[in-house]
Amino acid sequence: MAFNAWARRLALGLCGLAFALGTFALDARALWGDEAFSVWASKQSALALIGGLDAQPPLYHLALGLARALWGETVFAVRFLSVICAVLLVAVGARLGWRIGGPCAAMPVAGLLALSPLLLYYAQEARMYAPGALLAGAAMLVVRERLLTARPSVLSWAGYAVLALSALLTHYYTAGVLLINGLATGIAALRRRRLWAWLITHAAIAALFLAWFLGLQSRYVARSAAGAGRIVPSVEDIALNFGVGINGLLFGMRASESTTPIALGLFGLAVLSALRYRRGDALLIVGWVAASLSLVSLTAARSGIVGDFNPRYYLFALLPLTLAAAGWLGRGTPRAAWLRVVAALPGLAMAGAAAVGLGQLFDLSWQKSRYDALVATIRARAQAGDAVVMVNSDQFALLDYYGPLELPTWIVGNDLLSKAPDEVKQMLIRFAADKRRIWLVNYGWAMLLGPRSPVEEALAARGARVAAEGFQDAALALYDLQVAAGEGPFEAHSVRFGGQITLIGLRSRAQHYAPGQAVTLDLVWRAERKPEADYTVFMHLRRADDGAQIAALDSPPQHGTAPTSGWSPGQVITETRAVPIPPDALAGEYHVVIGLYQYPSFERLAIDGQGTTEYLAARVRVTHRLGSQDRPRSNAHTP
Repeated sequence: MAFNAWARRLALGLCGLAFALGTFALDARALWGDEAFSVWASKQSALALIGGLDAQPPLYHLALGLARALWGETVFAVRFLSVICAVLLVAVGARLGWRIGGPCAAMPVAGLLALSPLLLYYAQEARMYAPGALLAGAAMLVVRERLLTARPSVLSWAGYAVLALSALLTHYYTAGVLLINGLATGIAALRRRRLWAWLITHAAIAALFLAWFLGLQSRYVARSAAGAGRIVPSVEDIALNFGVGINGLLFGMRASESTTPIALGLFGLAVLSALRYRRGDALLIVGWVAASLSLVSLTAARSGIVGDFNPRYYLFALLPLTLAAAGWLGRGTPRAAWLRVVAALPGLAMAGAAAVGLGQLFDLSWQKSRYDALVATIRARAQAGDAVVMVNSDQFALLDYYGPLELPTWIVGNDLLSKAPDEVKQMLIRFAADKRRIWLVNYGWAMLLGPRSPVEEALAARGARVAAEGFQDAALALYDLQVAAGEGPFEAHSVRFGGQITLIGLRSRAQHYAPGQAVTLDLVWRAERKPEADYTVFMHLRRADDGAQIAALDSPPQHGTAPTSGWSPGQVITETRAVPIPPDALAGEYHVVIGLYQYPSFERLAIDGQGTTEYLAARVRVTHRLGSQDRPRSNAHTP
């Protein structure tokens, strides 16, 4: 009795540990796109969610709406529901371990769940994975504790039906666990010759779920099937994804590829440990693990119907896998010392993997998204006459959470961008007609587009990019539509860099600027021979009196659309470059210097015959008031 009381207190302490780890720095990282979508979806009506607003089932978004009403709208608040679900899963795991293997199994199960890097990762994310794992785990517990007994009550069957249906309406991949539950309870009911309760329960679950799914969600399946090359993934994809998934399941979402063999070995050891339990429990545990992993493996892959794979889909196998790992302790600790070591090995090994994963998880310098910082940058630097253009309409949810920007904003629809690029250009011309500057946000897949996407091509034709910065899942650029349109005199030059590339001319758009504007040059390059590498052009603005640098903008030629390694001998490349003048810049004379270097070594090309790597391209003056004759002219036109 004393040992049992001690085990219960330890299990409760492990729940407290899971809560502490889950809430630690819970709001240190910004919401990313899927989380922001969940928050947005939770604001919609219940009828809209049930009616198929999203490809995912609706229950999590409905629960998140209630959680927001209870706890608020902060990042901490919207993620707190997942923390609570992860802590409850630890408690469920301890209870299930106790029922199957006694207190000696309950403690390692609770410990492994409390320290699981994969579970803690999704305890700190406003998505449906931790809630789904909790509901699946609770369904396992009810099956083992209530429905496999001699005479399960009607209330037990009803409770299980609610849990099973809730799990399916939270995440589809909980179906693997429920399949084994149905099979195990069906065999037990058949043996007792009391099949009617089983039939009614599972008929009700199937009828309610399929009525919703076939009526409202089948279109998503049809769309996925139409876009998939095959329904079942290739054997190569299944094998590759299995290793990646097990590695992520044990070592966490940021697991190194080098730990995959270790993870597979630990997985095999854990599954063998399950055989230590009684035969019925061993079959149940192995079935839960196998069905959960098989359902994912046969559907989620690049060549499968789901179209992608992620280790998070294996999360629903975590609880039975921890049960399996505690199998050697399920009948009490062996007396022989060497057997005690063997008994503890699977759990200790998985705990070691968890420690490695937790070290990566709590690296707070890692960010999945910095959309909050992007929005803050626009707000801090916005001026009168600014506007925002956003490429990839999937970012609307992030803007809804971190916005509004209080600037004219145009979100370019994905379908429009891919199907009607010329129409996008005309729409941009009309949108930018009365604007001075455009903030361009490329988000998600839009960041993979060439810099000369239809939007950027139209902006580059009307203005100069004067700033650029990356924010993890988004990139921000600023186009000044006024400074790029001047008609200064063209000056011939002959400055050869490293015997490969020659600056043959430039045009300075103005000689006088005010703080906050951008010094803009047109540069004309010629390849003397095929360049040996991809070089980056630097353009720095320095004070003439002491040489102090106050601004810079480095990027490959034409902002990456014309890499130097692709130049052919004699080819001429023209580009417009602009470096912004800080708002607090002092009045005086400034020098604009340019050159080329190779990234990431930063080794510069020397100017032939000059013994230097920098060329003084222009002298400009910064004043705090410009006369009309000094202002850069604009060729902006009304469409």
